[in-house]
Amino acid sequence: MELFGTYDVVVVGAGIAGVVAAIRAVREGAKTLLLEASGFLGGLVTGGRQTKPTGVINGGTFRELLDKCVGYQGADPVPRESFWGAYTGAFDAETMQRVMMETVEDAGVEVLLHAQAVQAVREGNTLKALEIQTKSGRKLVLAKVFVDASGDGDVAALAGAEFMLGRKRDGLTQPITSYLRVLNIDIPKLVEDCKTHMDDMWELTLPTDQATRNEDYVLVFFTTGFTKRIEQAKKEGFKWIVPKDHMSLKAGLIPGEIIVNVTRVHGNALDDRTLSRAEFEIRKQAYCAFDFLKRYVKGFENAIYLEVAPKIGVRETRRIKCRYVLTGADVRGQARFEDAIGLCNSPVDIHEPGGVRATMENVGTGYAIPLRCIVPEKIEGLYVAGRCMSVDETAFGSTRNLPACAMTGEAAGVVAAYCAKHGVPTPQVPAEAVQQRLRTIGVVLGTPLEIASAR
Repeated sequence: MELFGTYDVVVVGAGIAGVVAAIRAVREGAKTLLLEASGFLGGLVTGGRQTKPTGVINGGTFRELLDKCVGYQGADPVPRESFWGAYTGAFDAETMQRVMMETVEDAGVEVLLHAQAVQAVREGNTLKALEIQTKSGRKLVLAKVFVDASGDGDVAALAGAEFMLGRKRDGLTQPITSYLRVLNIDIPKLVEDCKTHMDDMWELTLPTDQATRNEDYVLVFFTTGFTKRIEQAKKEGFKWIVPKDHMSLKAGLIPGEIIVNVTRVHGNALDDRTLSRAEFEIRKQAYCAFDFLKRYVKGFENAIYLEVAPKIGVRETRRIKCRYVLTGADVRGQARFEDAIGLCNSPVDIHEPGGVRATMENVGTGYAIPLRCIVPEKIEGLYVAGRCMSVDETAFGSTRNLPACAMTGEAAGVVAAYCAKHGVPTPQVPAEAVQQRLRTIGVVLGTPLEIASAR
């Protein structure tokens, strides 16, 4: 088999966790390759149009990326408040794509797109190489350390790591979704409609200043609700085919652009037939939602259907079993850890597996994520980052969101580069060494000592 290359660190998956991990690893002195199965960087952040962080971005590389987007006038620089807590302002997907490309290239990350990891090569319990499938054929990639930022935990699973999937009682996972983008909305008119029906709205985020034009709401307007209106429409004979009883709307960068979160397909996204069916069903549901909005919500009378996000939104698949499993009690109890690598305030955001509801549970000042959550239990030479980190089904409702994915990517980049430089086995890197580097780039860790000193 042809050798593609030999590296200090190989990161698999170029979503937010992988992009951050690769940039950080290179900046820590590691020769790094970033592998991605699709043709673009950013995963759901760019291709999935997931452009509103559910929580505060806690320093580090992603904070830098957001600030660069602000410089391009493609992000809201103002932290916002929701009923569940504070979050970092929204951004434009294509602006973020531009910033990621520039930052990855400036850092010196080697990127290989359209490359799928298909086989793991181990020596004993240590991952040594990956076989990848490219347009040129199957090739071999060697590395001192690998980071699985695939979202689905593909590399860890190929290497034989244990994983968790779905709810304990029935194995069901949170549903698959995709955002719908529409143009030519009269947003001031939409805002008045929401205000008129506040008993049907869960939340409504508006600019602090007086807003009278579509331009005033760019990247700021956000609302969730419409449950009563959906039920009324169904009573009137409207064929609502979406297995969901509410929707969220957020303003994009284009004046009059609204991005809609409403579609829902139940099933295991690791199943090939389920994933293929979801692509069809999501689009049919998006057409239905568009028709509903035009007919029942003011401001959508002249709406233009633009697209369903090109990358399907898989919420939940494998969660790799690592040296610590973060629990719902940890998240709800604002836990702190001695080996903390970041403090996350994302709510417990659970879209009911097999159902129509969704819940958003405030977690107060936030909880710490321990380094042990990204160190696989029985496989060496590998870290995980992003949504496949080690958490139970409840904690996952929070950690699947952007802030936790970004901070675990940051930590994975630091610890992987440390391993490559010092020749230390992946489970034996001292947490203090990782924490010291994270502090220098402005990450609030969430250790007990930090909390004590803050008082």
